[in-house]
Amino acid sequence: MALLRVTSKYMTEPFEDRRKYVRIYRHFILTYYPVSAPSSQKEVSQINNISQGGMNFSVTEPLEIGTQLGIELKTPFLADSIYLQGEVLECREKISKLIYEIRLQFKDISAQAKEVLAKVEQYANKEA
Repeated sequence: MALLRVTSKYMTEPFEDRRKYVRIYRHFILTYYPVSAPSSQKEVSQINNISQGGMNFSVTEPLEIGTQLGIELKTPFLADSIYLQGEVLECREKISKLIYEIRLQFKDISAQAKEVLAKVEQYANKEA
């Protein structure tokens, strides 16, 4: 049975149909920094999920909604890291004053980054 999301009093749509991209649940090494201050890099080991449209990851400091982040992502598909840029859509406190969950939407993804994300998705589908 598909989960339903009520969008109005009279209309429902299957929850799965809202997704534009497949979520991949893999743990990759991630470094992030505000685009306005690239020297203040932070490392994160907990990527909750990633797709071709964005990612969800945990951090130890809250981030403001709308913050533009630079992301350096290391995957098993490339020797070097790939660069992504995105905007913080949501920051939720998971553990009081300790862990925050960030929802980030990618912006202006390079062809190389799209290719790597597509490979990650293909690899995840083979394992499923």
